[in-house]
Amino acid sequence: NRLHKALFGMLVVVYTAAPDEVYAKKHRQSAPPAASTPAADEPVVAENPDEISHYSYTLEEMGELRPLELRSVNGQRSVTFAVRNDEVITAAKLKLAYAWSPSLIPELSHLKVKLNDELMSSLPLNKENSNGQQSDVRLDPNLFIDFNKLTLEMIAHYTRECEDPMHSTLWSNISNQSRLDLTVRHLKLPNDLSFLPAPFFDKLDNRKLVLPIIFAAEPGNEVLRVAGVVASWFGHLASYRGSEFPVLHNTLPKGNGVLMVAGSAAPAGLNLPMINGASLAVVTNPLNATAKLLVIMGRDAKELELAAQALVLGKPTLNGGFVNVTQVADIPLRKPYDAPNWLPTDRPVHIGEVAKHPELQVEGVTPDLIRVNFNLPPDLFPWRSAGVPLNLRYRYTIRPVQDRSSLNININGQFIRSLPLQSLPGKLDKKIKLPFMEDGKAIGNEVVLLPHDKVFGQNQMQFHYFFDYIKQGACKDVFLNNERGAIDTDSTIDFSSFPHYTAMPNLGFFANDGFPYTRMADLSETAVVMPDKVSTPEMETYLAVMGRMGRVTGYPVIRHALISAANVEANANKDLILIGSAGNQPLLERWANKMHPLLADGSHTLKLPGPFERLRSRWENRDLEDAMHRAGDLITKGDGGLGALVGFESPLKSGRSVVVFTGDNPQQIAALATSMGDPKKLPLFHGDLVMQSGKRIEGFQLGPTYFTGKLPWWTALNWYLSKQPLALLVLIGLAALLVAVISFRYLRNLAAQRLAK
Repeated sequence: NRLHKALFGMLVVVYTAAPDEVYAKKHRQSAPPAASTPAADEPVVAENPDEISHYSYTLEEMGELRPLELRSVNGQRSVTFAVRNDEVITAAKLKLAYAWSPSLIPELSHLKVKLNDELMSSLPLNKENSNGQQSDVRLDPNLFIDFNKLTLEMIAHYTRECEDPMHSTLWSNISNQSRLDLTVRHLKLPNDLSFLPAPFFDKLDNRKLVLPIIFAAEPGNEVLRVAGVVASWFGHLASYRGSEFPVLHNTLPKGNGVLMVAGSAAPAGLNLPMINGASLAVVTNPLNATAKLLVIMGRDAKELELAAQALVLGKPTLNGGFVNVTQVADIPLRKPYDAPNWLPTDRPVHIGEVAKHPELQVEGVTPDLIRVNFNLPPDLFPWRSAGVPLNLRYRYTIRPVQDRSSLNININGQFIRSLPLQSLPGKLDKKIKLPFMEDGKAIGNEVVLLPHDKVFGQNQMQFHYFFDYIKQGACKDVFLNNERGAIDTDSTIDFSSFPHYTAMPNLGFFANDGFPYTRMADLSETAVVMPDKVSTPEMETYLAVMGRMGRVTGYPVIRHALISAANVEANANKDLILIGSAGNQPLLERWANKMHPLLADGSHTLKLPGPFERLRSRWENRDLEDAMHRAGDLITKGDGGLGALVGFESPLKSGRSVVVFTGDNPQQIAALATSMGDPKKLPLFHGDLVMQSGKRIEGFQLGPTYFTGKLPWWTALNWYLSKQPLALLVLIGLAALLVAVISFRYLRNLAAQRLAK
């Protein structure tokens, strides 16, 4: 959860201005647009009574996980946030809660609040209120831009004579529960496909993406599959924000939405052009003058799919309010583990491939962390590895004398190693110039081994430059803020020595990384099995899962299959995702012997393990009795209906996986999918069974495990014997017996030869 919040708060986006951003910037500096008469072919749109919205965020929600600490005579911290392209700030207020040192001299000390480097207020730091105070600071709405920086700067002094600029009394704390209140007016954007993905997704909006998908008619599996492809694209765009796709039938939402039209039907009140083939359009929502509908159209499901492919793969060619799609360029086949969001595991990877140069350098006496985020397939097999080699090249301001300055390296919040920052000229490479300094530069090169048990599917490397402050003595200290540090983009991290091999089922892998389905980024080896009669919550579950897959891989799920139970045999060589409850998903009954638990007609049955399963659990070092007890307790004492996520090996083909979303009813299934998208609840998903009853979620390992991937034969043999000491003893005994037999026959033949002579 902390990692997700850190990603939220520290996200840096580098971009070039798109048409919608230019439009938004222009309107932020102008009066509201005058009313105009709609064109003859456009519907009359009702004015939106909710054109003004109010938002409120704490600094914690903006990424500051802890209170902000300001130190020294000139300590400062900045919090960044963005404003959507289709919104204009009309009023803003910062509700600041803060405390400070009682030793500060009020006449010489104050706290400055800046917005985009413009001073908004100067708050006095009086001794009487130093234990804590709340102040409301009004922010000028005319100063807001796309990306904004809110800076809190402390000017602090504790004496009128010579002072230590880093004295312990020079401090103030800003509560991360301080709140930023915003009032915004929504802009009326033109209908133009070149703005995509805006306004349906805006990269400047850090909130969870909630995008309704509307079906003009009851969708079959072909149309629903196209919606899944679109959901995966938006899930990829939403990234860390998360995504949710409510389903509407022949009803328009009050805000933005995506409308799927296969045939001539359209929701009431919406006038669409005649459909002559695959096409895309952006139209104004008749229920809201500031909202848009993205319309994906075709005369049948095949044309609808063609239009969706143009949307998710061919955006640069889309312009205007309406586009006919005649063809899409050939889509290359994907290779295993080549998801754009995953680090390549077949070669060393340069740090510059996952982080830009500005993100890899810091400055100041107490600089922030350098953060490098990267994702991996979760099935890497690091057994008996010394670690993941990180060939680190780093630069820093040369130290005037040898001190305690260091570069500290962490992975996922775990300390790994501290590298001292040198001062001796003999250890400098003077030929290498730092871009931000002419002299006084140093470079280090070190191979650091990252412990493999600290590396997961989603990771963050943290580099902390600690610059020691050297005190010269009374009236000799000068506060210089010229320290610099950087990680070279040529630094590499290498996972190429690790094979892909892991134990399954693992619902933690599925919930966090979509594995094993995301092994192919386009899900070409995945089939989703829907109920015979699909309810709205089950559609929403399917769309949520596809959005999750797109988020993990960074690629739309253009090659997955969406089938019914009758067609499952034809997809036997695929990994399967089942959605449904007893009575509408035939495979639940057919594969009941694989299921823990059985849910039918409101009853919950937890299948007791047989003698063989108990013996196998002991062989695999699993506490089956405890898991059964906890699962039974949740079933009997749950405070609501039951939803279950179940994983097992496919009955159709060994090595293939099945994950089942099931529950007492479709609403329980959808609730489970929603929980899987909640970063706070993700750690609860593990094992081969996850059950949710009310607010209680728990994971269990009840069934047997199997393995996917491939190991070199020597590694496989060594690993197996290390896990099974009894097998090792048997093997040693057999080897000894074999040696004895060979020796006996050799000695017997030797004796016979001697007797013959």
